[in-house]
Amino acid sequence: MDTTRRELVLIAGGTLTATLLAWITADPVAAGQMTTGERLGEAAVARVEGRAAALRHTDDADGGAVILEETSSALALVAGLLRNRSYKDHHGARLYGVASDLARQRAAAMLDVHGDCADGTFNTALRAARMAGDDTLGANCLNFWTVSAYNTGRYADAEAMASTGLAAVRGRSTPRVEAMLTSRRGRARAHLGDARCWQDFDRAEALLAKAEGHPDPDWAYWFDEAELAGARASSHRDLGQSGPAADGFARVHDLIDPVHVRTTALYTARQADALLDQGEVERACATAHRALDLTEEISSHRSTGPLLDLTERLGRFKTTPAARDFRERAHAVLAA
Repeated sequence: MDTTRRELVLIAGGTLTATLLAWITADPVAAGQMTTGERLGEAAVARVEGRAAALRHTDDADGGAVILEETSSALALVAGLLRNRSYKDHHGARLYGVASDLARQRAAAMLDVHGDCADGTFNTALRAARMAGDDTLGANCLNFWTVSAYNTGRYADAEAMASTGLAAVRGRSTPRVEAMLTSRRGRARAHLGDARCWQDFDRAEALLAKAEGHPDPDWAYWFDEAELAGARASSHRDLGQSGPAADGFARVHDLIDPVHVRTTALYTARQADALLDQGEVERACATAHRALDLTEEISSHRSTGPLLDLTERLGRFKTTPAARDFRERAHAVLAA
């Protein structure tokens, strides 16, 4: 075990976490292929692919802060394997695919935690996807880069990224993947005040209706009817249409898988904001309490930011007990 640990630390450049070490060494065949200098085989490649997949689902439930260090560690290990070990071409392509996905996850986590658009890390993800020969995976990098761009005020960049991703996958991927990118372009266009966003959402809905039965990439599992409903509702909110926004977010709650805690918290916070725009202060506060319940379970700036903004807005209602109670709780929880 000590020898294995030393070898893996050397491969990962000193960034190996205890969690990743335990994950790798739980499969002695994979660990042996990585540390003995022999050609990497299916066991080693499948093991790092499994780690990347596990981190995706951890992010769904717990938010970006939990995976930030782990994605860095896993990415360093995969980069070391690509640099220092031999492998067959098809295994090398898969390793580059894992590197792309891990870099993309890290970049998305940096938005979630720090509010940053990590252009350099996204570019690494895109280049690794190109080395993997996987244009669809590259389009997924652009999909998440789009989100980071429009969340940091770069709306025209976001539209261009989503359009580029769409051009790469149209007719060459599955309806779900195309729907995902079409929806992202719709979000970018909504931020630009472009009414063509509704055409994008309608197109995404039609594509998603045809998604069942197609062999989707394993990273595309999360884009479903609830996500599309959330994109529509968020766009109504961005365009100042508080009624349709509140109704849309309510629909999301009927559709979303509860395991996606971070996304549920985000959409619940946005629903509270839309209700406040309609003057429904008590309903807004009750909804915000539910969002706060969820944020206490996770580590996501994107979820807490809207609640802090809502707390400030509720300062105008100092004589309303519901507003006062929420503000007191929010200050206590979010300042902790």
